Amino acid sequence: MQLRYNTSQLEEWLRANSLFQSKASVCLEPIIQAAQLLQVKKKTTQDAEAICSLCSAMSTQQIVKILNLYTPLNEFEERVTVSFIRSIQNRPQQRPDAGQLLVDTKFSFPVLFPYSPSALSLEMLLIPASLGLDFLSRV
Repeated sequence: MQLRYNTSQLEEWLRANSLFQSKASVCLEPIIQAAQLLQVKKKTTQDAEAICSLCSAMSTQQIVKILNLYTPLNEFEERVTVSFIRSIQNRPQQRPDAGQLLVDTKFSFPVLFPYSPSALSLEMLLIPASLGLDFLSRV
């Protein structure tokens, strides 16, 4: 519910600031569908059919990954069964490749911060006394 609420708030903010275009709608659609996926019943084959028709902007792999990672919030909900996930995987679907919705958490990549030297030399810097850094001295 929180995910759907936050998505709708983002959509309203985009509209209020005249930034909402058809591209934004396309980008938000998989997120909205993922939130809906977490809220629907996940037990019977009819539920599997409903999920497949509901999540048209997501690939089968994305649906399965969300269902595998889903952890119930309280004791009233049950984990998604393996047989239900298999029924999703076995559904014949003609889906376009939906792009990447989920990030592979095992993949790490370096972050590069460009260094741009300052034209101002350190000898020219003056430290204001109001900062209380009297222990610093010029070498």
